[in-house]
Amino acid sequence: MLTILAAGSVFFPGLFLLSKQCLKSIPALRWSEGDAVIVSARLVSSVQAVMASSAGYIIASSCKDILEDQHWLTSSYIMFAVPYFVYDIYAMFMCYWYKLRVKGHEEASAAPQHMSTALTSYLRREFLMVLHHVVMVTVCFPVSVFWRQGKGDYFQGIMFMAELSTPSVCLGKILIQVRASV
Repeated sequence: MLTILAAGSVFFPGLFLLSKQCLKSIPALRWSEGDAVIVSARLVSSVQAVMASSAGYIIASSCKDILEDQHWLTSSYIMFAVPYFVYDIYAMFMCYWYKLRVKGHEEASAAPQHMSTALTSYLRREFLMVLHHVVMVTVCFPVSVFWRQGKGDYFQGIMFMAELSTPSVCLGKILIQVRASV
């Protein structure tokens, strides 16, 4: 169980760092650190969404009895994905930090100069998204892994499939960013 948790703790930040370095090193793009951070965060979100949706489909389609059937992937993917929510709070903050520094951004003149000021501003602006991520880790994770006692894997799979639209949303934002930098 801890091995799966550790794997997720390495996978998501590692994928972020790898994609950020690759994007910065592509000569044709000539992206700044901020551009690479923003696109990398969206790429990692898309990968997590595809993995969650795929796991959800596998789980839901394998359950004949929607209450009693169990699939090993349910608890395993929950354990693997929990670190994503912690990582994503950081990634969203880094995106916010760099967006404030973009030339011509409506808030660029009011961009906080210190990290603590930026963090406070970020938490005020993105409170619900941060709260969602914190609740996923502190409430949904323990409930899904320990309290439900292996029941309702079908419903857990259906909830995983809610991530299905994320890659399309992220791709749209990436294409807008690519077009703006060309």
